[in-house]
Amino acid sequence: MSKVPEWFLEQLRQRVDIVEVISDYVQLRRSGRSFSGLCPFHNERSPSFSVSADRQMYHCFGCGAGGTVIGFIMDIESVTFVEAVILLAQRAGLQLPDGVGDAEAARPNTKHQRYREAHELTAKLYSYILMNTDAGVQALTYLEKRGISRKTMVEFRLGLAPKAGDTVVTFLRKRGFQDAELVACGLAVEMGTRTLDRFRGRLMIPILDKKGEVIAFGGRTMEQDVKPKYLNSPENDLFHKSRLLYNYHIARKTIRRDRTALLLEGYMDVISLSQAGIQQGVATLGTSLTEEQAKLLKSDCDKVIISYDGDEAGRKAAVRAIDILVEAGLEPLILRIPDGLDPDEYVQTHGGESFKRLLGRQTLSVVQFLLDDLRQRANLVSSVGRTEYVRQALQLLAERATPVEQEYELRNLSQEFNLSVETLKEELRTFAKQNIRRSQHRDRALSSERIQPLEKAVSKASVGLLQAVLFDKEACMYVMDKGVTELAEPVQTALLARLYAWRLSNPDASSAAFVDELDDESLGKVASSLFFGEIPELTHDLLDDYVRTVELHHLEAEYRDLLRQWIDTEATGDETQSREIKLQVERLQNQIATLKRPRGS
Repeated sequence: MSKVPEWFLEQLRQRVDIVEVISDYVQLRRSGRSFSGLCPFHNERSPSFSVSADRQMYHCFGCGAGGTVIGFIMDIESVTFVEAVILLAQRAGLQLPDGVGDAEAARPNTKHQRYREAHELTAKLYSYILMNTDAGVQALTYLEKRGISRKTMVEFRLGLAPKAGDTVVTFLRKRGFQDAELVACGLAVEMGTRTLDRFRGRLMIPILDKKGEVIAFGGRTMEQDVKPKYLNSPENDLFHKSRLLYNYHIARKTIRRDRTALLLEGYMDVISLSQAGIQQGVATLGTSLTEEQAKLLKSDCDKVIISYDGDEAGRKAAVRAIDILVEAGLEPLILRIPDGLDPDEYVQTHGGESFKRLLGRQTLSVVQFLLDDLRQRANLVSSVGRTEYVRQALQLLAERATPVEQEYELRNLSQEFNLSVETLKEELRTFAKQNIRRSQHRDRALSSERIQPLEKAVSKASVGLLQAVLFDKEACMYVMDKGVTELAEPVQTALLARLYAWRLSNPDASSAAFVDELDDESLGKVASSLFFGEIPELTHDLLDDYVRTVELHHLEAEYRDLLRQWIDTEATGDETQSREIKLQVERLQNQIATLKRPRGS
């Protein structure tokens, strides 16, 4: 964003009508003072997508997408901030400021940009060698035998690294790149006194970032006896494989629309399925799924179907991925592919339509998959092995299964191992007994205190404080003077901190400018929602009420935590610690009572 002057961005926001722009992509209908329609970023039947002409902002109350007209064009067209500004300026007939839109000025000669340019040139060279030279014939034949069409090769920018040792290095030297740069960005290696190409004699698969720019490569050997089968670019300042997913820049639109991603293991899986019309496939880059990759998926979907290779290694990788996805707040499902095939092999053998039917018929829940995994590793021939399998299965059901899943799987175990359902249920209760008793004890204690949660009130107060800081400079200073640093939810607290810093640096800037400056998608979703609904008159009395409600919410939460500690401590018989916690509980009770008193009493 720093490439575009703020005065021009403000002019652009005022000149371009967000309703007109979005109407090119979404059928909008007037709904009160705003417009509504079906969200283009996720699949829905009832309109939850709202556009405000007054505030020049959009927000989806279904998936949370939102922002200014610039942000909309970035998301819908998968372009950069500067590219979105250029498109809108052309639409509005505005002349771009000097330097904006010029390739050299808009993309400064930084180290990262040099790396990107080197990779882009190399990708074009690899593609040319594959598609237009005699050296590429063998690789073309190899790809065609695997069912990959020329059209797909072009779409995924596939190429060939020649066997000659310094083709890429020589090519890039002539274009002004130094050997040290090529080594640093992973395109070359030093061998004694020589600098040689890192990739030689391999089918090349460009790895693109979220903006669609080449930043690394995966190189696949076409010979049986060459190891490793895949060779990836090394990590560097530009390329961090734990933070990227292959094909994410293309698959993202479909993932957002369906709220479901298909997680694959290899590049060729993604390419084959895409050619077969399955567009939501992404792959990890030669490593197990990471927390960063799971968070990336969470920003665009709710479910992830894991479709790893059907061999033992693929099953183990799926087990590891499940907990990471659950921790990120995603619902994992697992696709079971018959005969131990990987997705690419299955599509080659049975076709894309058959794979689509698999997605509908062979997708397992986490519990079903983990039970199946237990079975694969169990020794069901011996009585000891069967007993151990049943015990592990019951433990799994106690930890992970819903009551419906428990009932269904208990009946299956009963039939298979000739055990009564009641016996199995009794064993299941044994695994869960300690947790159940503790949970029931706490619930009774908390219920006896009749603690009334403040969810609705504190949510309204937190939103009100964020609106005050975002829309009113004087109200912002008042809230800051009150020392408010924490709101109801962590994402709101993070947004408040960003708003404080922004307001202090930009006291007179427009609220839309703040939304455009946000580089965190989760914060952007919350920020765009603040523009919708009525914004009351931000008097000091109202702000004081908001502050008091938020403070009361945090004291109530602290009180509940201390109450749980007190219950646990009493159960252990530690009277000294119990008395100390009791004093803290009483102190909090007094503070809560004081805050609940009517103002002025």
